[in-house]
Parts: sequence; structure tokens; C-alpha cells
Amino acid sequence: MPLGRWNSPTPVTSMWDFLGWPEAPDIGLGAGGPRGAYVTVCANARDVDLEEPAADHTVFVHVKQAEAERAPWLATRIGLTVIGELVMAPW
Repeated sequence: MPLGRWNSPTPVTSMWDFLGWPEAPDIGLGAGGPRGAYVTVCANARDVDLEEPAADHTVFVHVKQAEAERAPWLATRIGLTVIGELVMAPW
């Protein structure tokens, strides 16, 4: 049940963890494990640190470096494309 609409320019982030990514046989990847299997949605921000304001939202797909091609593969499954370069986590 929807509770209402949020109409604020305040940046906010939400992260979803998964048990693992699905198989991607067409790009040579089996099912991924839980490490690096999550997405972050940043509303009204262009970056995960919420420092670069935006009028829309950005979705970050987190994958292991060895499976970097999984991000564009996932994007095509929902009719989107990757708009940025691969960014390595600082840890």
C-alpha cells in the first residue's frame, strides 16, 4: 500500500543486498555469490556519497571487479544502459 509521495530535493540513498547475481551465460558468467551483489539507488544525487546534486535518480550496480561486465548485462535486461565508467571501491 503506498503511503504517499515524496517530493523533496533532499538527496537520499537506499541499498538492496542480494543473495547473488543470476547466471549470465551469454557473457560467460555463472551465478554470482553474495559478495558484491547489491544495488544502490541515489535519489536527487549523481554519486553514492550524495555530494553531487541531481534532478533525477542514479542506480549503482555493485559487482566484483572480475565480473564488471555483469553491470551492463543487467542494465540491458531492464532496457537501460550504463552511463558511467567502472569505479573501484576504496576498500
